[in-house]
Amino acid sequence: MPVTLSFGNRHNYEINHSRLARLMSPDKEEALYMGVWDRFKDCFRTHKKQEVLEVLYTLIHGCERENQAELNVDITGMEKIHAFTQLKQYANPSQ
Repeated sequence: MPVTLSFGNRHNYEINHSRLARLMSPDKEEALYMGVWDRFKDCFRTHKKQEVLEVLYTLIHGCERENQAELNVDITGMEKIHAFTQLKQYANPSQ
């Protein structure tokens, strides 16, 4: 059963569980992998699947430290939030 994403633009996007599991991988190359057929179809798509996968990967894993500085992201605040979520997981590992 696929997961449906809705961004308020009257379009629903479906992601199957294997793609979602792959996106959760910390290895960026594995997370963004597209087969030969998908890469071929991407040549003709107006909205590129590769770009969408990169955005989803960034949303899930955050951007690299050097990119955070370029984007004027509060790195110290991000580290505090990360530390808090780690502590929260230790307090209640089921979440």
